[in-house]
Amino acid sequence: MVEQTNQNLPESVVQNLPVVANQTWQQATQNFPQQVKQTVIQNRVPIAVGVGAIVLTPILLPLLKPVAKATIKTGVSFLEKTKGALAETVEVFGDIVAEAKAEVAAEAQHKSNLKAGVYSQQELNANKSATP
Repeated sequence: MVEQTNQNLPESVVQNLPVVANQTWQQATQNFPQQVKQTVIQNRVPIAVGVGAIVLTPILLPLLKPVAKATIKTGVSFLEKTKGALAETVEVFGDIVAEAKAEVAAEAQHKSNLKAGVYSQQELNANKSATP
């Protein structure tokens, strides 16, 4: 049975396996259907990566925590600076809009006063000389 199990494995894997692991493999796969055995053999790299990730995560997480924390702190700082710059930009645009509205209202008032004849001839002459 060991020889049959070893025939399904690549030669490089069989040579590198210790005898205990080889026997464990045989015992673990003894009751598996042939299709499951072939699936495990064909997908041994993704399975190994998955198992490695599960094993290494508790080890690497404490090491990567300061890096993740620094990255998050930088992101939060950038967010706060962006919020401040955006608020300032909104305020500037608000001021520009308010000035434009005031100018439009003043011009409309000026036109309505002209139509109503509120201004004297002297004020009209003063306004004409003041405008370029």
